[in-house]
Amino acid sequence: MLEHKKIQNLSDYFVELNSRREKGVYFYRINGYSEEVGEFIKKYYDTARRTGVVIEGKIPNPDEGNLAYYNEIMGMDFQMSMDFIHVSLRKWLPRMNEFQRQNVAASIYDSLDSLRKAGKTENMLRNAYIKFMCWLYYKFERIVNQLGENHIPKILYEGQISNYELMLISILSNAGCDVVLLQYAGDQGYLKTDPGSVLSDSLQMEGLQPFPQGYCVKKVRDEIQNELNNERLYGIRPSLTNCTNAWIKGNGLDDIRESILLRGNDSRFFYNCFCRINGAEDKLTYANELFRLQQELRNSKRNTVIVSKEIPRPTPQEISEIKRSNYTSGDQMLLGLACNIQYGANPELQRILHKTFVDVMLAESQKEGENLNRLTNRAVYLLCWLRRYLPKLFINWKSPEIGCFIYLGGCRNENEAL
Repeated sequence: MLEHKKIQNLSDYFVELNSRREKGVYFYRINGYSEEVGEFIKKYYDTARRTGVVIEGKIPNPDEGNLAYYNEIMGMDFQMSMDFIHVSLRKWLPRMNEFQRQNVAASIYDSLDSLRKAGKTENMLRNAYIKFMCWLYYKFERIVNQLGENHIPKILYEGQISNYELMLISILSNAGCDVVLLQYAGDQGYLKTDPGSVLSDSLQMEGLQPFPQGYCVKKVRDEIQNELNNERLYGIRPSLTNCTNAWIKGNGLDDIRESILLRGNDSRFFYNCFCRINGAEDKLTYANELFRLQQELRNSKRNTVIVSKEIPRPTPQEISEIKRSNYTSGDQMLLGLACNIQYGANPELQRILHKTFVDVMLAESQKEGENLNRLTNRAVYLLCWLRRYLPKLFINWKSPEIGCFIYLGGCRNENEAL
């Protein structure tokens, strides 16, 4: 059997057995949440989903059909001996190798022996044994032949674990399986079953807070699915991303004037600002101030577009030039319409535009009450405007250049705001 070891950090869970500092398995309870814990749970869930077992809610008790099949294959005999358990496992779970059978048989025997010492009768021990055997077959058969291997199988259990569930999962853990228990309500319930915290360890980390309201494995699964969908929508991601407003001093037009080279020097970012200026500091000098800004932008050779009072709606000709078809889902619509973003002269700029378009439309699609027709119309408007203003703003663009779009009068509707 493999011993339980302590982790130094959560990433230890993903180290293969032969590469661990101490050869053993990990069995931890997580009673609090942080961003680091959230990322770990997401990765651990994905690993357990693919090469282990995820338990959402209780492990169902064997039903009549399960027990009837067990009786047909194994009979209802029971002996409190290692040999009996070992021989039974060979017949009931034939995919296990001899080493795995030895470990599982020893773990089952130890668990039953603890029940016997606690005063359980022979009949109670037999019922527990049959329950364990059924659970192993119907819930954990996919991992029993991986126990103790270099690539350690994972179990993720969420919720309040019962006494017999804890015993069975401890059997698997001792036989060579990593385990994580997610306890959204804290540790009090668990400690009634294992007062000395002997069977598992409680995760202790700085900054742990109560789990967010409604947090559960289903939400983790949905988040992973959304990320996979988004990867499909984004395609090849750009190497540059925006650093918007984090660098500004809050001086309005002076921030816009700031030299591109003085804004920041991290090659992963382009440094832009997005500011709304409501009113004028001095009505008498306001017009001259705007004229001077325009001259400075022109002198610094920054590509500039100035729009006054409204962003003209796309013309019928502009709309007809957007390639589209009939869509049945938001993702299908985004994949289809994003193909209109073409800028062969600069593939990196095309990727930035593609990702930004997808980001904006995904945010729109999450708003309550949005429908596919309305989303499609907004997406078409955006694409028309991109095509209209892109040649002026991005002609001969190369990083870290920043154009300037000035809209005098403020957004009049949601389409303009997008």
